[in-house]
Amino acid sequence: MTKKNQPAAPAHNGPAFVVWFVSDREGAPWTRIGALWPTKSGKGYRMSLELTPVAEGSTLIMPFESRNTGEREGA
Repeated sequence: MTKKNQPAAPAHNGPAFVVWFVSDREGAPWTRIGALWPTKSGKGYRMSLELTPVAEGSTLIMPFESRNTGEREGA
């Protein structure tokens, strides 16, 4: 028997979401600080942070886009 409400596994090994940080200053660049991958159960996400922001700003979690479709870093 299969669970009907379980989300389908992604077809790629890339993250499902990317974690960005933007400082609270005019024209600040977006800095990629980590990513999220779905758990095997599909009920949650595993987050890996490469950096931890210490400045005031916003942390955003955005859907993953491959480099072919463009990333926001430095925008």
